[in-house]
Amino acid sequence: MKTHLTKLINFVIRETGLYSFILAAILIIPITTFSQTTGPVSTASNNQINPAMATDGAGGTIVAFQDKHNGKYEIYAQRMNASGNPLWTTNGIAICTQDSNYNPIVVSDGVGGAIISWQSYRGSATADIYAQKINSSGTVLWALNGVPVCAVVFDQNTISMIEDGVGGAILTWQDYRSNNGFADIYAQRVNSLGAMLWVANGVSVCNQAAEQNGPAVVNDGLGGAFITWADNRAGNYDIYTQRISAGGAPQWTTNGVATCTMASDQRKPDLCTDGAAGVIVTWYDFRSTTDYNIYAQRMGPAGGIVWAVDGVVMNNNVAYDQIDPMIVSDGLGGAIISWSDKRTGITSDIYAQRVNSTGAVQWTATGVIICTASGDQIKSQLVSDGNNGAYIVWEDHRNAGNSDIYAQRIASNAALNWAATGFEICAVGNDQLNPRIVSNGNQGAIVVWQDFRSGTNFDVYNTGFNTQGLVGIHNGGITNPVNYTLEQNFPNPFNPSTKINYTLPQSSNVKLSIYDALGHVVSTLVNESQNAGSYNIEWNAASFATGVYFYKLEAGSFSSTKQMILVK
Repeated sequence: MKTHLTKLINFVIRETGLYSFILAAILIIPITTFSQTTGPVSTASNNQINPAMATDGAGGTIVAFQDKHNGKYEIYAQRMNASGNPLWTTNGIAICTQDSNYNPIVVSDGVGGAIISWQSYRGSATADIYAQKINSSGTVLWALNGVPVCAVVFDQNTISMIEDGVGGAILTWQDYRSNNGFADIYAQRVNSLGAMLWVANGVSVCNQAAEQNGPAVVNDGLGGAFITWADNRAGNYDIYTQRISAGGAPQWTTNGVATCTMASDQRKPDLCTDGAAGVIVTWYDFRSTTDYNIYAQRMGPAGGIVWAVDGVVMNNNVAYDQIDPMIVSDGLGGAIISWSDKRTGITSDIYAQRVNSTGAVQWTATGVIICTASGDQIKSQLVSDGNNGAYIVWEDHRNAGNSDIYAQRIASNAALNWAATGFEICAVGNDQLNPRIVSNGNQGAIVVWQDFRSGTNFDVYNTGFNTQGLVGIHNGGITNPVNYTLEQNFPNPFNPSTKINYTLPQSSNVKLSIYDALGHVVSTLVNESQNAGSYNIEWNAASFATGVYFYKLEAGSFSSTKQMILVK
C-alpha cells in the first residue's frame, strides 16, 4: 500500500498540487460497516419452506425455496438487493412447476445470477435431480422446469452443490440406482449453458458395498471438486473423501481415501479448503463408545493424511453428545468449526473451535460456547466474517414453545462480538426455522429462514447484519433509521470498486453523485425516490483515473459529502 499511496500522492501533486489535501484525506480514512433493511422474500398463500441462497455479487442474494401451489410443492426464486428489497416479481419467479419438488440448493453463477438444483418427483414414486439457471434480471435460461442432472431409476437425493468457477456447477448426491437398498455417491458437472459435462447421469464417486450417504462438496480451485461422505463399507460408518477432476475423473483411490476408519460410527462430514490445494474435513465421532465428539482431518491435494491418523479431536472428548459440525476456512490455512453440544446433559448449546494448519486447536480445548441462553440452540450455520473469524447463526428455543433465529460473531482470537446469549436476528411470534447464512461481501452477512409469524402458513424472510449487529427486523417490525447518515465508503483506498452506505429515516428524493477533485460530476449513482431504510451502493471506477474523488448524498433537506481515494 505504501507504493500505491506514494504513486497517488505524486499523481495529485503533479496534477493538482493538493499535497496537504490528499495527505489529510489518507489520514482520516475510517473503517465502515454494512446494514440491510429486511423485507419478506415471499409471503404467498400456503407454505414457503426450505429456503437456500447464494450471493448475487452486489451485496444481495438470490433465494430459492419450496412453494406450495395447488397442493404440490414447486420451486421459486427471488433476488433480494443489498437493502433487503425484492428485485423480481412479488413472491418470486417459478423455477419448476412440476409436481413434488423439494430441497433446493443455490450457487452463484459468477455474473449476478444463480444455478438452482433440487430433487424432483414429477409424478413418479422416486426422485431425480434437476437444475435451472436464472440470470440477474430474473430470466430463466435453461429448459422449462429445469434440465435433468440425473434421471435414472430409483431415488437420487441429498444434494450438495458448488460453483465450478466458470459459470457452471458441480453437484453430488446419494444415489439408489443399484437397487440393493443402499445409497452410493455420484457427481455431475453442468456448464453455464445447462449441458452435462461428465458421464450421463453422473460419475460414480463411490459404489462400494453397503451404504454411503451425506455427501458434502467443495471446489478444488481447478474446476474439479473434493467430495466427502459417511461410508458403511466396513460395517460401521467411517469417513471417506475423493477428488474429482474438472473432466470428471476420480483422482484418488477408487471409491475414495479413508479419512477416518476408527471403530464405531463417524457421521455427517463437512469440509472446506485449506488454502494449499487440499481440504479440512470435520465429522462427529462415536469412537469413545459413550458419546459423540467432534473430529477433523486435513488432507493434501493428492489425498495424503496431514494430521494425526483418524483425526484430531476438537472438543477434548467432553461428556454427552456433540453433533452436526459445520466448517469454514479461517483464511490462514486452518478452519473454524461449529456444532450442537449437549455437554450439560439437559439442553443443546452451540460451541465452536478453531484449528490451525498443523491440526492444533487454537481456542479452549473443549471449545468456546457461542450462546449461553436457556433452551436448545441447534442447526448452526457459519460463514467467514472476512477477518479470519466467523459469523454463526442458529435456530434458538430459549422462548418456550417457539423457535427464533439468533447469531454470534467469533473473532480469530475467540472473542465474541455480542452478549454471551447471542444477537437476536428474529424473535417474532410463532416459529422461525432453518436459517441459512452467506457473506454479503462487505464484512457482514445475510440470513434467510422460514417463518410462521402469520400463524397460518410458513413464509420466507431475510435480513442482513454486521459487526455492529445492525438488522432491519426486530420483534416483527421494520426498524427504520432515526437519522439521515452517509458513511465512509469501504474499502478506501480502493481499486476498482467501493461500497457507499447511507440511511434514510423517511421516504425521500435521493441523489448520490460522484465528483472529481475539480468539482465536476463524473457519475450519478442514484437519482430517485427511495423508501426509509439502509442502502448499500457500489461504485465501479474501472474507467476512472487514479485520484481523489468526492461523493455527495442529497436526500430531502439533508446533504453530506465525503472523500475517497482511487488507487490503480
